[in-house]
Amino acid sequence: MKTKNFFLILYFGLFSFSTFAQTYMESAETTVLEALQQVRSNEEGIDRQKAANHFEATLKTVLSKEKSWTYSFPELRKYINIETSRDKKIRTFSWDSRLGGSWHALRSLIQFKTDTKIHVLSFQDEKPIDEEEEGNDMFADAVILGIYPFEKGYLFEGFGTYGSGHHHKIVAYFELIDEKLVRKAIFENNEFIYVFKIPRKYDFDLKINVEEKTITHSEFVLDDDIGFFLPTGKKVLLTFDGKQFVKQLKKQKP
Repeated sequence: MKTKNFFLILYFGLFSFSTFAQTYMESAETTVLEALQQVRSNEEGIDRQKAANHFEATLKTVLSKEKSWTYSFPELRKYINIETSRDKKIRTFSWDSRLGGSWHALRSLIQFKTDTKIHVLSFQDEKPIDEEEEGNDMFADAVILGIYPFEKGYLFEGFGTYGSGHHHKIVAYFELIDEKLVRKAIFENNEFIYVFKIPRKYDFDLKINVEEKTITHSEFVLDDDIGFFLPTGKKVLLTFDGKQFVKQLKKQKP
């Protein structure tokens, strides 16, 4: 009888804790949604940059809580993109801050768990980006579309747009080192980010094959006369050689 009572007390204790955690996260999600509403508001006079910063800070605070790790954010995912890695060890939260007109401000937060705590970091570099110095880093403003376990870490696939009638996809690689998620340069020319840039009238065909350790897509080359990237009819094949992805070109199949 005593054993039965013990398990009943334990059951109701766990149930109460689970209910409390669920209620807490529902309230926290509401707070995040209220901050997002300010970002998306059409009301005149709103400082959109301030609202965008507040939303990101609010979301980051909530994602840093232990209770958030198992919460699915059912309402928030209706308005922003949430991706989970196949091994369920990493999540990304991506959105467009829409700072006005055609100006996009794509942001992504990465949430992951180690033995000691929940970690949250920005996918984007927090420092101002100089195109001449940073190379492909200027394309890091992206919405994450997929997370693929690869080698000792993860490949992140993202989508972005940088004006001039083009949009792009990117691939970046991160490894978990000493409880930190560290971006590694595994692309040619010691690049941290691989960029596939095409005019908006074309669809993307970039594919990541983790088993074969390849990335493929159609080749586009910049036409200096018109200022647009145009298809060449060739296929780009990136093959991982154990240290980096090496680029090759192949003719498209007829």
